[in-house]
Amino acid sequence: MRYIAITILTSIASLSFSADDARQQLVGTWVGHVDGGAKGHKLTITDTKITGVQNETRDLGEGTFVIDKSQTPWHLDATALKGRDKGSVYTGIYEIKDDTLRWCVATPGKDRPTKFDTKGSQFLLVLKKQP
Repeated sequence: MRYIAITILTSIASLSFSADDARQQLVGTWVGHVDGGAKGHKLTITDTKITGVQNETRDLGEGTFVIDKSQTPWHLDATALKGRDKGSVYTGIYEIKDDTLRWCVATPGKDRPTKFDTKGSQFLLVLKKQP
């Protein structure tokens, strides 16, 4: 019984570390474009929020986010904090390879993307982490 409790606690601790580690991978400033579309995107990600602008002038919004690395591909969902979309949830999938973040997001109310591409009601952001 004691062994089972220790195993469970160890598993919970590693899950917490994994979630924190994943969140820390995202923290920073990312610049790039929509695959096959608009350019000049800049996302600033903190421990709790994502803020976006396009071409340094167009406000793309601000939101909180939740990640889930237990899913494949990993999930990254953002909830708008202001504007006409306040409260809307943008479901997505993401991956990070080296200094590149690929985040494929569906417009609110649409199904979560299953593949990394821009089509229909989803768009793929391809972003490079800034030093």
